[in-house]
Amino acid sequence: MKKITKSLLFVGASSMVMMTAAEAALLSTATLNFDAPVYLDGVVVSGSNFGIDFNNNGSIELIERTGITSNDGLTLGTAQPGSITNPGIDQPWLFFGIEGIHKTTSPITILSDDGAGNVELDFSGLSVSWNGNEVGLGGSAWGSNSDGVAQLTCSTDCSDGDAFSLFYTATVTEGAFIGVRYRLGFDSGAPILAALAVDDTGSAEDLGVTATGTISAVPVPAAVWLFGSGLIGLAGLARRKKA
Repeated sequence: MKKITKSLLFVGASSMVMMTAAEAALLSTATLNFDAPVYLDGVVVSGSNFGIDFNNNGSIELIERTGITSNDGLTLGTAQPGSITNPGIDQPWLFFGIEGIHKTTSPITILSDDGAGNVELDFSGLSVSWNGNEVGLGGSAWGSNSDGVAQLTCSTDCSDGDAFSLFYTATVTEGAFIGVRYRLGFDSGAPILAALAVDDTGSAEDLGVTATGTISAVPVPAAVWLFGSGLIGLAGLARRKKA
């Protein structure tokens, strides 16, 4: 009985260690909570936002940014449908005076994770609902990301409570907005003037290209703690029998 108890305790401890190690990476059910946007004279100068190249000049300028505020946040591993009256990912925002929201038609999943804070996410199911239109944003990247792939970078390892930055671009490939560029953007908390530049056309453009926030992980399942309690009880029983 003594040998069995020791073996069980070793297996249990090893399992708990392995579980802890696994948590030192982005969980497949984690939620990405975006930082709130910050405005100056009605223009988003920091905080989470998306940009639409609505004047079709090939760049996204300050005036083309719209702030986004988390509602439920972006949860991995599950599709997040929504509507203006029942939003999911973000709270309704205004674009040309009309409300819209982000949603996902298929789950955002982890494509790769090096355990050191560098993750690639499948964003092929990202879309926007605006003015009665469902606009898919799952491909045709124009930035450094691959089609439908978002780049997530964390301060340490993307575990619970870690800070992250997110980069994603796409181009609308169908409907009334075909050819329009989209970018999920943030200026990484840089001073306002550092987020501005003058391009060849003389227009001020946002240099920041990431969204930031913090990660929330799903609590450890109760069954795990029950398993640990059972092992402790078994050890106590073995001691009593020995006595």
